[in-house]
Amino acid sequence: MNLRLFLSILFIYIGTYSYTQQLKLDKGPEDYQLFARDKNDSTTVLFSGKVTDDAKFNELRLKVYKDGILYDNKSVKIENREFKFSSIIQAGLFQYRFELYHQIESVEKLSFIADNVVCGDAYIITGQSNSHASSNKSSYTSPFCRSFGVKTGYEKYTDEDKKIRWGLATGNCIKCKGDGWEKGFAGGWFVKNPYGVGVWGMELAQLLVEKYKIPVCIINGGSGSSTIEQNMLYPEKISLETSFGRLAYRVDQAGLKDGIKAIFYHQGESDNYKERALTYANNFDILNKDWKRVYKGLEKIYLFQIHPGCGDAFQSEIREIQTQISKKYDHVKIMSTTAVTGHDGCHFSFEGYKELANRILPLVSRDLFEEKQASIITPPQLLKAYYSGKKEITLNFDQPVQIEKFYELNGTKYLMKDQFFFSLNKNRLYISGVVNSVESKDEQIIIKLKSDQKYFAVTWLPNKEYIGTKDIYNGPWIKGLNNKIGALSFDNRKIY
Repeated sequence: MNLRLFLSILFIYIGTYSYTQQLKLDKGPEDYQLFARDKNDSTTVLFSGKVTDDAKFNELRLKVYKDGILYDNKSVKIENREFKFSSIIQAGLFQYRFELYHQIESVEKLSFIADNVVCGDAYIITGQSNSHASSNKSSYTSPFCRSFGVKTGYEKYTDEDKKIRWGLATGNCIKCKGDGWEKGFAGGWFVKNPYGVGVWGMELAQLLVEKYKIPVCIINGGSGSSTIEQNMLYPEKISLETSFGRLAYRVDQAGLKDGIKAIFYHQGESDNYKERALTYANNFDILNKDWKRVYKGLEKIYLFQIHPGCGDAFQSEIREIQTQISKKYDHVKIMSTTAVTGHDGCHFSFEGYKELANRILPLVSRDLFEEKQASIITPPQLLKAYYSGKKEITLNFDQPVQIEKFYELNGTKYLMKDQFFFSLNKNRLYISGVVNSVESKDEQIIIKLKSDQKYFAVTWLPNKEYIGTKDIYNGPWIKGLNNKIGALSFDNRKIY
């Protein structure tokens, strides 16, 4: 604690103890609070409250300091024992201190202080474990990266948790232990973590602060292994007994329900079972409506298409459903996780999580900061598949692509040509081993078939494992020729 703040607090306890009980502040800023900026790059900080009948003062004075320099100074009359006033602060890499005084016998007494207050942007990250993985390698901290409350996962939000208010965001987890953790692997799936935003949440916050010089608050409500249903709103349940409710409680307590600019959703690994896959699109529609109803300022939802890995036999379908969801809603944007560094079969390495943040940043810059992009920033998407010859199928993408010819694992080379699967009808009976060669040219991939058999649809990527093995698929990949972002996988796309 710095000397100036210590003296201010000491002044409160010694000089004004008998008077602060006469002033009740109903609304006012908190230490380390982030206020969401408006369209004018500012926010209005409100004060309101009452004084007791025996109070011997009828006027208050507010002093606001911006980086230690007096910024606002005003006197406010107390009428009918009540007061209400405000101060406007600007967004930017500034920290504000609010000091509220009353006067007794011509002597000003400090009644209230809130320090390190900022104005900036607020975001939510949620989903399952890949949304909130933490690491002891995530050591970055900044006075302009904030969070609120305790990231709990499934745990009950206790009265002790409610006492934890504003603080500096972290991608680390100080309560996490174990050999893997000690070596810097990601984790913290089911550990309560005050101000925890996850590795890639912290990286994204850092990138945004450094690029746009605007403070950032991220509130992470991820729950490890959660299904989409476990992330949904259940009005019939006590709010703090659900993941949605605990997250909404924290956002509400932070005063940011109308100030959330975007939600980042990384989830789906726990829904790749037949019954859940069939209802995923409908459940997302419900979740989307509830998000937009609760977080009224919400502008964008960023959805990560899941990586082949943990889960069951319907991963290809879930990935395709996620792609179709992004096409259905104008405010939903999708990012691939294919070709991300260091996937272990379920989660990512520290570097991999940082890569997720770096992939999504340009989309946020385009959508929320109106930044024009000089290059393609999205993952390659398949536009159309068609027969271009008797034994030739051409795949058209939305950008120039390149292919990795093979990926070697434990001495075995897995060829790109063997990662395309075909069906004879809508029933998804995948047929493999029918491709003779594959090559890329500009926005196209040309597939040469071994026979003139006509196929109904094409799929790229096995469900989760290399065919005939128990090894999780981790390449070869299709990538953007220029941006090197892995392509979105596609499932059972019709061949024309």
